[in-house]
This record gives sequence, structure tokens and C-alpha cells, in this order.
Amino acid sequence: MPKCELCELRDYTQRYASFVHPFSFTILDCDSCDTPMAVLGDHRAAPTDEELAFMVEALSLIARAKYGADKFIIDGVMRQIPDHCHMHARPILWRHD
Repeated sequence: MPKCELCELRDYTQRYASFVHPFSFTILDCDSCDTPMAVLGDHRAAPTDEELAFMVEALSLIARAKYGADKFIIDGVMRQIPDHCHMHARPILWRHD
């Protein structure tokens, strides 16, 4: 299996939180787009419904502090690493080219 950047999560961007309970995930700034993102601790593409809801809520807390209430979206499209669950909190006017 090729090396997964999201499994490694090297410490060179802002980290906001690391969870071990109720499951493992981390919230940090994406090194590609510099927006907060939540990364599932396990290498799998699909979280459970409960994991997804918890990750979205935790990431939304960070996004509200960074961008303001109702000034962001949660983007669950996994463009560069489609086999490891992660999602970004993007400002409303963010554009992906």
C-alpha cells in the first residue's frame, strides 16, 4: 500500500484538536488549501453516520471561530486522497479550480 499523507499527519500545520474518544480523528489545517479539515484516524473512505455527525460538529466549531457563523461550508469531497475520510471547512467564497 502506498504511503498515505493523512495516516501520517505530520506536524507542520496548525492543529486544533485530536480526539481519541468516541473515536480517533484530528482537526488541523490542510497543507494544500490552508483550511481547517477533519481527518478520520482510521484509513477508510466512509465513516459511520455517528462518526460523520460528530466530525462535522467538531469541525463546524472551529470554522465558526475562524470564519464566523454561517460564513463557511463543510466540503466532504475528497479530491486528492479519496480513500481516507476527511472533510474541509471552507469559507463561503472559496473556489476550487
